[in-house]
Amino acid sequence: MNTPLRIGVLKLADSAPVIMGQQKGIFARHGLETGVVVSPSWANIADGLAWNRLDAAVIFAPLAMMTALGRRGHDTGVRPFGRISRGGNTIMLRGTNPVAGVWKAGSRGRQAFECWRTAIGRRPRIAVVHMYSTHLLILRRFLERIDVSMENEIDLSVMPPTDMITALAENAIDGGCVGPPWGTEAEQLGLAFRVGGSATVLPGHIEKILVASGRLLSCETTARRLSAAMHEALAFCQQPGHREEITHVLAAPVADGGLTLPMEATRAILPGGDAAECLAFTGGSLLPSDLDWIISDMMALGWLDNAEHRLLMRWIGPEPADPTRACAGPL
Repeated sequence: MNTPLRIGVLKLADSAPVIMGQQKGIFARHGLETGVVVSPSWANIADGLAWNRLDAAVIFAPLAMMTALGRRGHDTGVRPFGRISRGGNTIMLRGTNPVAGVWKAGSRGRQAFECWRTAIGRRPRIAVVHMYSTHLLILRRFLERIDVSMENEIDLSVMPPTDMITALAENAIDGGCVGPPWGTEAEQLGLAFRVGGSATVLPGHIEKILVASGRLLSCETTARRLSAAMHEALAFCQQPGHREEITHVLAAPVADGGLTLPMEATRAILPGGDAAECLAFTGGSLLPSDLDWIISDMMALGWLDNAEHRLLMRWIGPEPADPTRACAGPL
């Protein structure tokens, strides 16, 4: 490739391997000229991939799959490149928690929801970061656990993760499901309390992946170099001993190569932190087993038909006979 590699990210801690890969010179050491594009929303990321404004991006699997299927209004050669992170999503609600801690499944959770809804005095407005997101799927599973219908008992809205803090402060929303560090930031600011999330609904689930454009994948040398660079960057971010350095880099302004993330919340959710919903960085190739629950939920919601399901199985690729081989592949 004769132009810089454009990698899209959002202002999320999951973006750390890309940010550190750039700031630590890892990409450069692997012979890559890269530009990190900090996008304002997931819609911008998807459109950037669909319309060739990005060569790669950190993204959640549901939106990546829908983009690959052409749901952004344009056919695209986007393919999975590897895994980035697990877990980290927080379900947070405004006001006062009627019970201590996270909400239990079944009638106890339902009673807590009723008490909370009565206290806020209206049909709850709950935000997710995109309709085609793991956040929506986690929220739906959580509500099902406490016998609440996502379709009939709440109003859903969509907004970028960085906007949820302001929306909570202004009572524009009553809660949300959001990625790190924004759920922890809302807790630390006293704007919301945690009722559940990745750790309680589906521990260890695949959260962010790296996808690559057809243009990038057509250049084997560039793809191989990016794979090696991301493997090194992920290994760096996995080490708890690097938490302070990563925190300070991510908290720096975008103009200085950071993401302007809140420092204390970011420190708490990185590997080695003490947040309830810590982020875990993971490597290896994306596997069908990583996405079984996501595709099942997408089918249940009517997002996919059987033909699209079959297309996605080919998009992901086969499960290796030896699972350990996947860990030695891209990322």
